[in-house]
Amino acid sequence: MRKRRVLIYGTNTFVFVLAVLGILVVLNYLAWSKGGRLDVTREKLYSISDQTKKVVDNLDREIEVLAFFKEVGTDRKEFQELIGEYKRRSGKIKVRFVDPDKEPGVARKYGVTEYGTVVLVSGTQNINLRLSDLISGGIVDNAEEEITNALIKLSKDIKKTIYFLKGHGERDINNNSEPQGFGRLRQLLENEGYEVKELLLLREPEIPVKNTMLVVAGPKKPLLPKEMESIKKYLNGGGKAVFMLEPRLSGELVSFLRDYGFNIGDDIIVDPSSKLVGGGDVAPVVAKYLPHEITEGFRFATLFPYSRSVEVINRDGIRSTVIAKTSEYSWAETNFALFDQGIAQRDPGDRVGPLGVFAVSEIGENTRIAVFGSVDLVSNRFIDFSGNGDLFLNTVNWIFGDTQLISIRPRVAREGKLAITGNQMRVLFSFTVIFVPALVLVSGLVVWWRRKNM
Repeated sequence: MRKRRVLIYGTNTFVFVLAVLGILVVLNYLAWSKGGRLDVTREKLYSISDQTKKVVDNLDREIEVLAFFKEVGTDRKEFQELIGEYKRRSGKIKVRFVDPDKEPGVARKYGVTEYGTVVLVSGTQNINLRLSDLISGGIVDNAEEEITNALIKLSKDIKKTIYFLKGHGERDINNNSEPQGFGRLRQLLENEGYEVKELLLLREPEIPVKNTMLVVAGPKKPLLPKEMESIKKYLNGGGKAVFMLEPRLSGELVSFLRDYGFNIGDDIIVDPSSKLVGGGDVAPVVAKYLPHEITEGFRFATLFPYSRSVEVINRDGIRSTVIAKTSEYSWAETNFALFDQGIAQRDPGDRVGPLGVFAVSEIGENTRIAVFGSVDLVSNRFIDFSGNGDLFLNTVNWIFGDTQLISIRPRVAREGKLAITGNQMRVLFSFTVIFVPALVLVSGLVVWWRRKNM
C-alpha cells in the first residue's frame, strides 16, 4: 500500500512538472513568434521610441538594411534584436546580414571597411552608419537614434532649410563647446533631416520662402529697418519662423510680433517653486501644456531659464495659442533694478502665474510662427534637460508640417541605481536571508515527516 502511494505521488509530481514545462515552452514560443517583449526599464531602453514608431509607420518606400557583421558575435545579436523591432512594425524594411570576409564585393560596393557598419539603401541613395562603437554591454547606445535619423533622411524627397539670423549677437550654431552655444541644437536639427544655415540679412535681398524657416535666437542688438521689412515680407508671403527673445532686449521685435498675435512682456519670470523640482527662481519648470499637436503625448518637464512672458492677443485672421505656462507660484517681475540687486519680491501690481512662456500662431494656409520667452531653453547647457530638445524639435516639425516626426525621441541608456532606505534594507535582508531559507527548511521538514508516516 505504501509503495502504491509513493508511486501515485511520484507520478502526479512528474505529470505536474511536465505540464508546467509544457506551458512555459508554449508561452516562450508564442512570445518568440509574435515578437512579444516586456520592457521594464524606466527609459524603455529595450523598446523603440515614439518617434521611431511614427517614422517607420509612415514609410512610403522600401528600405534595405545591409548589416556588416561577423556570423557569430554579441554585436550582431544586439543589432538583430534592435532591427527586429523595426521589421515587426513595417514590411517595407528588409534586412540582410553580410559577412565582409565572405562577401568582399558587397563590402567594396558600399565602401565598408570594418565590422559593425550598417548601410541603409533606398533606390540610388544610401547612408552608411558605423555602429561598432555604439553597441556594448547588452544595450545598444544611440544606435536607434542613428538608424531612425537615416530613415528620416532617406524618406525626404524635398530638402528643407532652417536659416539662423546672424549679425546682431545671436547664439552661435557652430559653437559646440560653450554653455551658451547652439551647436548641439544644430546637430539635432540636422539629425531630423533639415539643412541648417546662417543668414546675414544685410547681404541677402530677401529670405527664400519655399521650404524654409527663419530662426531669430536672442539678438543682442536691434535689427535695422531694412531687416525688419525683409522679415515682414517673408512672413506675409507664407514664411515660417521661430523667435526666441530674452528679457530687456529686442523691443523692435516685441512691437513687430504684436501684429502676428503675440503679447510679449517687458519682464522676467520669477518662480520660487521651481527650486523644488531642479530649477531656480529664474529658471521656471513647466510640467503642464495646453492641448496642441506639438505637445500631443508629451510627458516631460521643460526648463525655461531667464524667460520673459509670452501671451497671445486676438487678431483677425490669426489663430494664436499659448502652449506652455509656468506654475501658479510665479510672477512677472518688471522692476529690473530690484531684480539686479537680488531683492525683487512679488508686489500687488505684478502679474501672477500661470504665465505663458511659449506660444504659436497660424496665418492663412502657410504662415506659422512660434515665440519662446527663453533663449537658453535650447542652449548647449540646457537642451538635453528632460524635454527641452524634444519640445523645440516638435515645434520645428509642426511649423514645417512634418507632423509624423512630432514625438518623443530615442533615449540613451544611463546608469540605473536602486535607492532604498535603512528600514527597506532590513526588510530585504530579513526576507532573503532569514524568511526564505526558513520557509524552505520548514517545507522540507513537513515533507520528510509526512513521508516517514506513510
